[in-house]
Amino acid sequence: MKKKLFILIALLFTLSLTACGPDRDVSSDADSEEGGEKPEKLLVWAPNDQASAVQEISQEFTNETGIEVEVLPFAMDEQEEAMSLDGPSGNGPDLFFQPGIGSLSIKGLVQPMNVEDKVLETYSEGSVDALSYEGEVYGLPAVVESLALYYNKDLIPEAPETIAELEAIAKELTDVAIDRYGFLYPAADFYFSFPFMAGQGAYIFAEENDVFQVEQMGLNSDEAVAGAKMIQGWFENSYLPTGVTQDVAGGLFNEGKVGAVVNGPWALAEFKEALGDKLGTAPLPKLENGEYPITFLGTKGWMLSAYTKYPEAATELSIYLTNEESLKTYYEKTGEMPAKSSILSSDQFQNDPLIRGFATQLEHARPFPPVPALSAVWDPMADALTFITQGEDVKESLDEAVEAIQQDIELNYK
Repeated sequence: MKKKLFILIALLFTLSLTACGPDRDVSSDADSEEGGEKPEKLLVWAPNDQASAVQEISQEFTNETGIEVEVLPFAMDEQEEAMSLDGPSGNGPDLFFQPGIGSLSIKGLVQPMNVEDKVLETYSEGSVDALSYEGEVYGLPAVVESLALYYNKDLIPEAPETIAELEAIAKELTDVAIDRYGFLYPAADFYFSFPFMAGQGAYIFAEENDVFQVEQMGLNSDEAVAGAKMIQGWFENSYLPTGVTQDVAGGLFNEGKVGAVVNGPWALAEFKEALGDKLGTAPLPKLENGEYPITFLGTKGWMLSAYTKYPEAATELSIYLTNEESLKTYYEKTGEMPAKSSILSSDQFQNDPLIRGFATQLEHARPFPPVPALSAVWDPMADALTFITQGEDVKESLDEAVEAIQQDIELNYK
């Protein structure tokens, strides 16, 4: 658990691109690496707003190896579908950037990486597992993230330590007529609301001997219902308005109209620019049972395409993109928290009060279940939470979601 004090972690894409990538120029007789040939070029799909940083880091790789790296900006949420089309046609990337293994292995879009244990041991605790499936490593971690509480010190001088204190702040500050709120967050988003259910004891899939049992779900358990009823109560008491998105909550927070918001480290630079010294961070407040909400420990990293002709060179590039020097540069350019224990435990990070605010919460963060069936959870739970925020019966909404998830798993993940 101690290492998690150093892990900071967190779905947000803006630019739509076509599914087909460009053809690549490669050496005419370099169809295999077995003979010692190396590619002239590797193609990488990078997140839209971070492609320039990846290109800058990749230039150093080119200088050292002679292998050119083409970095194509590509929204993360469009990459999986595009890989299904572009990979078999030979137009796909050698590496692409994704938040976990998800259904990539089931669909045959990734292949195992051959990476030495001494390299894998340098990444943050739990991050390699998030990009692994059934004992095989399919990607290397670049970024770790989770949620915490951001607060405006002008409106909330001290961070609330309990949910009861947060609710009291909401009752005092909220005035819908002037668009002012005690706290806001996108409650219909499962990623943001599940922590309040998990802190009550809810789980997604049961776990036995470190193996997730996807047929045994806990999203409609008594504990899940208790957490969802607490969330519903915030709407019944008019603390939260329906339909709030992450962008809406963040925008009002930047304007000084919200006391606190739930968000991840990706929002730190924006909030700091808007609020300056008024900005504080803290763990999510403790629940009535004395437990912290349990947030997801997210990992984003470089996945090895199943269709690359150069798995060894692409793996070498992935190792380079996630070495200590590269991830320092990546953090400086993007603000994304590096998945490297040596960086997160450094004085630069540990002496920053805004980063320290995440530390306690990260003790109570858990990796996503590293199973493809997790992909079946998001949409039904988003629907259930939407109904719950609108006043529908909590238990019935969760039962319907679990039924839909189980049907999807039966059809697509078994």
